[in-house]
Amino acid sequence: MFGSMRLIIILGAALTGSACILQTASPAAQIVVVTTTQEAGAPGSSTQTPDAQALPSLTLELTQILTATLTPTNTIAQVTMTAGQALSCVKGPDWKLYEWVAGIAEGETVTLVARAVPEIPDYFVARTGGGQECWVFGGSSTISGPTSSLPVRETPPLPQVTFVIDNKVQIPLCVVYIRGKDETVWGANRLSAPILVSASFGITLTAGYYDVQIMDCAPTVLYEGHDRAIGPDPTYSYQLIAIDVDFYIQNNLPYSICRIQTRTAALPAWQDLYNHDSGGSFAVGTRKNFTLRAGFYDVRITRCTDAVLPLTILYVRPGVGGFTWA
Repeated sequence: MFGSMRLIIILGAALTGSACILQTASPAAQIVVVTTTQEAGAPGSSTQTPDAQALPSLTLELTQILTATLTPTNTIAQVTMTAGQALSCVKGPDWKLYEWVAGIAEGETVTLVARAVPEIPDYFVARTGGGQECWVFGGSSTISGPTSSLPVRETPPLPQVTFVIDNKVQIPLCVVYIRGKDETVWGANRLSAPILVSASFGITLTAGYYDVQIMDCAPTVLYEGHDRAIGPDPTYSYQLIAIDVDFYIQNNLPYSICRIQTRTAALPAWQDLYNHDSGGSFAVGTRKNFTLRAGFYDVRITRCTDAVLPLTILYVRPGVGGFTWA
C-alpha cells in the first residue's frame, strides 16, 4: 500500500512522479507541485497529512492565474457623430423641451456614449470636445460605428417652464385655454383676471406639447396653436399677442373726408390714421385701406369743411374685412 499523497493537480493530463513544475500560459506565473509516493512502513518514511487550510488557498491562487491569463478582453468599438448642421446639445432627448447645455457646430465630430430608449430612436448622449455630456438629435448627421452597442440611457424628467403671454394688442385678453396636444376639450379658462393692454401673464407648466387658444374680451380668437412646444428656451416659452389687422373703410357719407384720427384707452392722444394732405382725397363712394393693431378704437372724422363728426367706435380684429360709413 502507498502512503498518503500530499497534493495531486490534474490539468489536462495526470501528473505523476516525484516532482514537476506546472507552468501556466503566463511565463511569469509558476506553481510547483510536489508529490511523494512511499510504501507504508518503509525505512525513513513518515506519514504526513495535507494542510487542510493550504489546499483552498492554492486552488484559489491557481484559479486567479488561469482566469487572468485565459479570459479575453472585450473591446467596444467607438461610435462617433459628425454634425450635418449646427445642433443644440440639451439635457434630454428633445431639443425644444430641455435646457440647452452646449452647441455642436456643423461638421464637428463628437463621441456618442449612450442612446435613447427605442421609442426615441434618433437621440443620443454625446460627449462634446469640452467634456460635457448632453443629448443630441442625430437624424441630420453622419454616425460612424455600431449604435446598437451603446448602452440605453433613460429619459430624464421634463423641466418646469413658465409660459409667458405678452399682451400688445389694444384690448385686454380675457380667455386663455391650454390643453395637452392629444386632448379634445379645452377645459377651464387659465385666467382669473384679464391680461391688460401692455401687461403679461405667466403660468407654470411641465415642458411638453400643447394646444393653446387666446381670446380678447369680445371674445375673438387672437391666437390658436396646436401641438406647439412649450419648453425652457424663450422661443418656446413666450407668446406675443401683437396682431396687426389690414382692413378698409368705405366712404358712403354724402361728403368727402379730410381727416381720420384714432385713440385707445392705452394711447389716449389722438393719432392720424388718414390725412388728406398726405393721403389725397377721400371722396364720396371711394374706399381706402388701413392697418391697425387689433383692438377697440375711438374714431374722429373731420369733413373737408372742417366740421368734426360725432365719435365712432371701431373694433379692429382678425377677419373684420372692413367698415362702411354711411
